[in-house]
Amino acid sequence: MNLKHFLKECSNKNVFKMISIYLVSTWILLQVLAVTGNAIGLPTITMTYVIVFLLLGFPIHLFLIWKIYIAPLKKEINEDEEEALKEYISFNKKYMTYLGFISFFCAVSVVFILNKEIKDDVKILSLDQSDKIVVLKFGNNTGDPDFDIVSKMTSDWILHGITKNKAGQVISDEMIEEYANVFKIKNNSGELNPVIQDYLLPSKIISGNFFLKNQKLLFQCVIKDGKTNEIIIAFKTIESNQDDPLKGIDELKELIVGFLMTESRKSEMLQEIPPKYNAYKYVLEAKSTDDKEMHIQLLNKAIQNDPDFFEPKVLRVAHYYNQGNYIKSDSLLKAIKPDSKSNKRQLNLLNTYRALLAGNNKKVYNLVMAEFNITTFDISSNKSAMVVALQFVNRPLEVDPIFKVIKMESMDIHNCNDCIIRMYVKALADIELNKYEEVQNLLEPIIETTEATYIKKPLIAAYVRSGNFQKIAVFLDKYKLLNKSEDFQDLCLFTAKEFLLMGNTLKANEYLDKVINAPTTTSELYLRAQAFYYKKNYPEAEILLKNILKNDSNNSDIIAKIAICNLEMNKIKQANNYLINIEKLRSTYQFGSIDYALAQFYAISKNKIKTEEHLLKAVAAGHLYTNQTFQNDPHFIKYKNATFFKNVLTFWH
Repeated sequence: MNLKHFLKECSNKNVFKMISIYLVSTWILLQVLAVTGNAIGLPTITMTYVIVFLLLGFPIHLFLIWKIYIAPLKKEINEDEEEALKEYISFNKKYMTYLGFISFFCAVSVVFILNKEIKDDVKILSLDQSDKIVVLKFGNNTGDPDFDIVSKMTSDWILHGITKNKAGQVISDEMIEEYANVFKIKNNSGELNPVIQDYLLPSKIISGNFFLKNQKLLFQCVIKDGKTNEIIIAFKTIESNQDDPLKGIDELKELIVGFLMTESRKSEMLQEIPPKYNAYKYVLEAKSTDDKEMHIQLLNKAIQNDPDFFEPKVLRVAHYYNQGNYIKSDSLLKAIKPDSKSNKRQLNLLNTYRALLAGNNKKVYNLVMAEFNITTFDISSNKSAMVVALQFVNRPLEVDPIFKVIKMESMDIHNCNDCIIRMYVKALADIELNKYEEVQNLLEPIIETTEATYIKKPLIAAYVRSGNFQKIAVFLDKYKLLNKSEDFQDLCLFTAKEFLLMGNTLKANEYLDKVINAPTTTSELYLRAQAFYYKKNYPEAEILLKNILKNDSNNSDIIAKIAICNLEMNKIKQANNYLINIEKLRSTYQFGSIDYALAQFYAISKNKIKTEEHLLKAVAAGHLYTNQTFQNDPHFIKYKNATFFKNVLTFWH
């Protein structure tokens, strides 16, 4: 029996008529409930259960239609009416098949509706329980009724602070009084009646009192768990002049809001006592700005607002360290005292900066990775772990797993400086692992939308080392049109050095000439000097380098290059004099820069023993592995396969 014939038989047997009666009745029932449900006080969930009942009832209704109207028809067929019997059996089979499909569909619909209803109930219940904060009126224990106004001021100021900073849904003491009247129970100030507590289901209850001592108002406050009534935190006693209670009230509000805003980040916080909220806000603003001057100003404000706040003190040490002001950084570090000897995270961070300032890269690595394991998904901590793994201890294999911890797909990387740095470090690590195609896939989609020049260099290195010279030419020609001449020359110089590392002097000179032939300006003088230097035009390089040295007399890198120029021009005495000048520059916080400069000189003079000696001293003192040092420095091409050089690269392993 085909579908058309089946439908015709359904019509003849009044099946459609019976179904329409059920559907119309269902529709009318739902309409009546929708209009009258609220009026007669039915729960909201009633409509859901009616729909479930009607869905389950539909296949039952279809079965009853078969039982009452279709099954009896078999008795009316005579035994000799073979064709009619066959048609009945065919219709019966078709009917039961469709009944099975409809039953399955209704059952699935019921499961879906009930499952969704349960989840929604749980979600609403969870929100209701976790977001409500009761703020009770503070008890006046001074014995002076004139201070009752302070009681009201305290609770109102705390309520305002929580609401303003969206730290939770607040319930005031006035609302508690209203509930007390409804339930006809006495509401004692300073505590929440269990009946009201069970009805409101608050997550937290804030209560406290104040008393007078030596003309000072002393405020005490606790936050209790709304379910268990156990104390979550008891704040330190706040002292305020009795003539100016608002000062103490405001300080207490700051502590309360600070706790509420940082409670969910407890594992990431560096101190057990929550900071004052405004201080915490200044730190968040400092972290989000790329303006270095604004960054340090905000950190200073945070420390001024809350002298006990540990994090801005450490961030201030980091700021001056990153600026190269190691003396200031070390001075600030020595002034920081941890909350206690048991606070391992604080001690860990302090020891990290001590190790940084001492140039102990292995210790820095161990301490940074310990912090990373605590704050794995913090993007700044993740970035630091990547940088330390690659540039401090030269472990490029460890960079990719750290990078992949944080998914980049949904991030607005163009407004996230840490994201760009992470991609940069990831690309540098892939260069060291010869994964040039991965570097191109990572950087090409974003390279034209970020202004940072440094992010272009790994891509250029990938092009050079993979032999993709055409892409380099196209990329740099386009870059020249859209960017400053100095930035273009910087990239050309980097490209030339990459070709030198590959042993391709001809292509290197092509890009060095682009720097040499560029319009001369004071700001590009050092780029021109290096271009002449790497092209082995030592007389021209020496002239320019000496001019630069007049304004930067303590630059060991420049002095080493002048010494090498003299060496290559066979002016041995002058070269040795410059070496003596480099030695005189030794002082603290140089992280191996003096020995690295000397190693460059001895590498060019083919003194393998001295080269090895000073490279090992440089790395031991904390000199970093970058995209232009050690294995990426053209001075050491001759030694890149030497055993001692491999020992330098694995010094911290």
